[in-house]
Amino acid sequence: MKIYDNIGSIRLLNIKVIRNDDKIIYEGMVEDAPDEIKKMCYSKILIDDEGFTNLYVYDEQ
Repeated sequence: MKIYDNIGSIRLLNIKVIRNDDKIIYEGMVEDAPDEIKKMCYSKILIDDEGFTNLYVYDEQ
């Protein structure tokens, strides 16, 4: 699985961080996210109909 940059490198987006394709672990502005979320690297990115940028993170396997 390809891994991209960390979430904290993104700016000025309203995001949802989704772990393992099923659990939303954060929803809000990137700048307001906890440091733990900002340090995570995402593997997939999609923009939904509600205007959120969905960032998918996966546990190491």
